[in-house]
Amino acid sequence: MERIARAHRRRMDIVAAMIETLRETGKNTAGWLISRSRPGYRYRNCLFILAHMRCGSTALSNILCSRPDISGYGEAHIRYDGQGALGRLALNQMRRGGWKPQAAALFDKILHSRHDRAAPPGFFEARAVFVVRRPDEAIRSIVNLYAQLGRDEYRTQEEAAAYYIERLTALEGLWHRFPAHRRTGLTHEALVRDPDAALAAISARIGFDPPLENRYASMAASRRKGGGDPLQSGRYSRIEPALSRPAGPALDLPEAAVRQANGLYQGLSALFAADRTGV
Repeated sequence: MERIARAHRRRMDIVAAMIETLRETGKNTAGWLISRSRPGYRYRNCLFILAHMRCGSTALSNILCSRPDISGYGEAHIRYDGQGALGRLALNQMRRGGWKPQAAALFDKILHSRHDRAAPPGFFEARAVFVVRRPDEAIRSIVNLYAQLGRDEYRTQEEAAAYYIERLTALEGLWHRFPAHRRTGLTHEALVRDPDAALAAISARIGFDPPLENRYASMAASRRKGGGDPLQSGRYSRIEPALSRPAGPALDLPEAAVRQANGLYQGLSALFAADRTGV
């Protein structure tokens, strides 16, 4: 009987794998067709936030996606591996209620390297806003979020730090591949200290007309299924200015990991500042 049960489980696993393969094949086919159905579905017409978890990206996404000229809602979890990815992005937005067919730009925020690791050359024709947060704040916030959600991921600071270090390493590489006039970067601290100034700088750097305004309507899709912050986003309609917080207790991490995380953050912050000043 046990042998029969094992054989049955194997068959069910095979069937489940086949169904998932067919589902992904269907999405990819639909994305390929959609990407060729409209001339506007090109990377040069896209706007991406490239960042990491818990850096203020949901609030910034809400501001961007509240505009009529930007189609999107938050993190779509699309793997950018070719032209068909833009069709999959549009299909995702249609399914989640964030699609604006007449908008000039397709939006997504990308927080995980599995989604932009295989980005094709055209990807770097998009406009990109990079956002990073201090490692002590970001790592604690990641652990706290997943604990509140009751998820098994990022249960420890070590797990969150490994993600943070990998992602900032990837962001540094991506930064250098975008033309200077198609990219801008800012820190979470700058965004919350003076939101109006930060939004004005983004608008001037990569071209928003009219400029970005500090107001938004939090879309339901941005709070569900990994679209954005499920805890705080729906409570606000703007980024509320906040003073810098004093540093908390030291992270419970090996010193080498702390040095690496801080070095990556400081390095990216310096790249963002040099880009703004033209140094």
